[in-house]
Amino acid sequence: MLKDRLVGTWQLISVEGRLPDGSRDYPYGQNPLGILMYDRLGNMAVQLMGRDRPPFESADLKGGSAQEAKDALDGAAVYFGTYETEEQTDTVCHHITGSVFPNWIGTVQRRKATVKGNRLVLSTEPLLMGGSESVVVLEWQRMAPSAVRR
Repeated sequence: MLKDRLVGTWQLISVEGRLPDGSRDYPYGQNPLGILMYDRLGNMAVQLMGRDRPPFESADLKGGSAQEAKDALDGAAVYFGTYETEEQTDTVCHHITGSVFPNWIGTVQRRKATVKGNRLVLSTEPLLMGGSESVVVLEWQRMAPSAVRR
């Protein structure tokens, strides 16, 4: 079952936006950073971001300039909640409890899921990002239990 194959911790390999005209973009850069966790109780959390985001000038967690804060938010996606699977369509549904993008709170984000060995590919429904609509394809690799403890 899909739900059983999703359980675990996954490291992000790539994020690619596929635009209607056939072109591709990389919303978090060519070498993004991220982690995705699914547990057996139906909880999930995801964090992904560009690897080379510039640091804030200030060390104050809430002391960034408006532009620094915007750039940091634009360069990351973070949310958590619960999940369920639709086995007949190989779809995982993320029920969003909290998100850095407030519009997603209380929504369900559907992802087509393909699991092959230690690889997971999730494909979104079309999303509006930066004024363009694209299907976002995220590739993940299952982390070994010993890697999670570090």
